[in-house]
Amino acid sequence: MINKQILGTVIKDQLNEFKNQPDSVPRDILNKVTLYTGNSALIVKGIRRCGKSTLIKQLISHKFPDDFFYCNFDDDRLADFKSEDFQTLMEVLSELFGRKKVFFLDEVQNIKGWELFVNRLLRENYRVLITGSNANLLSKELGTHLTGRHLDIDLYPFSFKEFLISRKIPIRDAKFYSTEEKATLLKNFKEFINKGGMPEPVIFSNMSLIKSIINDIIQKDIIIRYNIRKPADLKSVITFFTSNISNLITVRSITDNFGISPNTIEKYLGYLEESYLFFTVKRFERKIKHFDKNPRKIYCVDNGIVTEGSPNIINKDSALLENLVALELKRRNYECYYYRNDNNYETDFVVPTAKEAIQVCYNLNEGNEKREVRGAIEGMKEIKSKEGLILTMDQEKTIKKDGFKIVVKPVWKWLLE
Repeated sequence: MINKQILGTVIKDQLNEFKNQPDSVPRDILNKVTLYTGNSALIVKGIRRCGKSTLIKQLISHKFPDDFFYCNFDDDRLADFKSEDFQTLMEVLSELFGRKKVFFLDEVQNIKGWELFVNRLLRENYRVLITGSNANLLSKELGTHLTGRHLDIDLYPFSFKEFLISRKIPIRDAKFYSTEEKATLLKNFKEFINKGGMPEPVIFSNMSLIKSIINDIIQKDIIIRYNIRKPADLKSVITFFTSNISNLITVRSITDNFGISPNTIEKYLGYLEESYLFFTVKRFERKIKHFDKNPRKIYCVDNGIVTEGSPNIINKDSALLENLVALELKRRNYECYYYRNDNNYETDFVVPTAKEAIQVCYNLNEGNEKREVRGAIEGMKEIKSKEGLILTMDQEKTIKKDGFKIVVKPVWKWLLE
């Protein structure tokens, strides 16, 4: 059993730290989060240090400013906390602060049996706010014990809009921009492409923080959590992924490169996706049985992580631009795929539910325009759409061909829509 005195000290220290966090950028998703009514647990999931706690703080400030309990389980002083200690936690919180209506449990998936405690809180009519940086540990328990009693929110690093807000740059939703506005947006977009949107490095203008974030994710969320016996192999695979962002990968290609068994590679990829560090995009197929047989495209949750993790990435500009688009589609909650037909014409992204076919091309020119247009059209045919997009660094026009309309526009403008 955890010592009550120690727990009380930890709780008071954590609350002071939480309240003294500097004001941060209001997140795009805050309006959606403030609709939370308290009938179920609100669960904010995402990569470590992407701003989950800050988002909850913004919610609390908006709706429950003095009516919450707080406990962060990602604290070395709570390393021995067990499920039976939740009762002690309740007692300490009540003794310290009296009756409150809201529980904020930060990184609670670290404690085995947490979902039973949350169920109890919900039965007792508490509002419960939870953050977590492991998709699998959360989803297994939620599916088993909290079916229908949780609202899930995925949080990602700063969007381009949030990046601009952090720089105090005004944003207009406009069809046309002045020369000065466009120059300012483009200058900041070029920074965003390389630096990404992890909140701390952006706000403090300190990209060296990225390395410590990467190390924390690898060490705490993967190596320790999954008891990885060969950390060097895992790190080699991570370097391989960051060096191949937006490229097709197969388990066999990684096995051939590193001599690691296919089963281990699949496990590593699963762990990396569960920790939100990477995600994959599958090839679009009409037959479901073919989905898992094709190569997948690999993407990272943040461009800054790619830049810092693999400074010598090949075709850096094009890869980072495509990674931004993949991440934005994920942020917009689209189920997207890449498409390739039998003649090897490829569409970077197809979104069947939204009838969108998207190509990403850093610079559209005489040498590649025919291929990019044909790729977009083939994807449009497959999902039965008459309009498509080619997203570029800074080009804008409309192409009409064979009864199809393709809008060419800068990625930065698309991100601000």
